[in-house]
Amino acid sequence: MRVLITGGGGFLAGHLSAYLLTIAGLEVRTLRRTECDLSCDKERLIATLSSFQPDRVFHLAGRIRGLESELDRDNRLASVNVLESVRQEAPAARVVLGSSAAVYGEGGTAAAPVTESQAPIPGSTYAISKYAAELEARTYAKAGLWIAIARMSNPIGPNMNVALLPGTLARQIVEIERGKPPVLTLRDLKPKRDFLSVRDCVRALWCISEAGTPGAVYNVASGVSTAVADLVALYLNLARVRPIEVRSIAAAGERSPVQEQWMSNASLQTLGWRHRETLLDAVRDQLDAERACA
Repeated sequence: MRVLITGGGGFLAGHLSAYLLTIAGLEVRTLRRTECDLSCDKERLIATLSSFQPDRVFHLAGRIRGLESELDRDNRLASVNVLESVRQEAPAARVVLGSSAAVYGEGGTAAAPVTESQAPIPGSTYAISKYAAELEARTYAKAGLWIAIARMSNPIGPNMNVALLPGTLARQIVEIERGKPPVLTLRDLKPKRDFLSVRDCVRALWCISEAGTPGAVYNVASGVSTAVADLVALYLNLARVRPIEVRSIAAAGERSPVQEQWMSNASLQTLGWRHRETLLDAVRDQLDAERACA
């Protein structure tokens, strides 16, 4: 079986590729932006699909920061090009579209976590662009392409982008261990979010491609809400320098309107997926990988 992963060189694509290489009988290829800009280099994308003929496509390429036009280009338009190219060159392939829990715009509660049936109300430009990609995918699914959507919460593991909270946490702590002043500078510590190990996340993506229902949406989440302050405490407990001062600097306008995030993973569990990694495992692995970087 041949598997194509977009977003090669990125956090999720790297971990998914590493996981799939442990499964016998899979030929895995990742596609990097330097090889093919999905938003504009459709000819090269079509050529890749034509020659490789994947049985599975994981579309994980995208952008998390940028102007509205950049987010639309790299999240929505790139997805359209991938789906149209798959339709033309590998119509039997199963496609898993990587989306985000941010599209919900609401966080749910412990008693009533967000399920896939909840209507999205995307608030940020990032969330709007990801939901726009989902809507494009639904059009292709109705036309017969096998597509499932994975709305991922907040995976944690090695090689994270420092624009994300766990990424900057690990980077700052390792810099402190290397001699910088023992002060962590962070934003709002009050929100609660659903964090999970990236290894559990990529196993879920594969599970969706194998056992999922075409046209369905799946929450890829731990099902547990963890306060950012508690997450920070996990990193501090594993730091090799103590004490470390934590400075929270968050202007009122920067506070998230979603203070708690509770997501149901019941649909994912019906496919046979279960937790294997703890949040502590994920944080420890991330810090070790950051320490190993020159």
